[in-house]
Amino acid sequence: MRIRKLLAAAALAGTVATGALATAGTASASTIQYDCNSSQAMVCLYYNSSNYGYGAYFEQTGNISDYGTNTKFVAGHNGSSGAGTLVKNHAAAVDSWYSGTFTVYYNSGYENCSYACQPIPAWQTVDLNTTLKNNDAAGFFN
Repeated sequence: MRIRKLLAAAALAGTVATGALATAGTASASTIQYDCNSSQAMVCLYYNSSNYGYGAYFEQTGNISDYGTNTKFVAGHNGSSGAGTLVKNHAAAVDSWYSGTFTVYYNSGYENCSYACQPIPAWQTVDLNTTLKNNDAAGFFN
């Protein structure tokens, strides 16, 4: 749930602040700073996976049958890597701020999952599987 994400973010902020007082270490590249965090149901698709610090993002609030049209990553809290790139066939992770399941499809037009799709559970941040990473074409709020 959103409360769980917000509590986790607050706990992380407290941990980082405490750690900063003790030492001048650097933050982990896989720690996400939320770009999608409004009260509106949405997901963020990220250019990079968690291992590479997420990078630029695309905010999706409605169903999109083809990421190849007017859907570009923009720089955000996690950097600018991938900014300006079309989302289609370039997404590596999804951050869900939606109470239902969001599905990423390999084919445009929400084709059935006969080849590949990946359901993203409510309120989760996940890397796309090896079939869909950089092979995404559409996204649907179920």
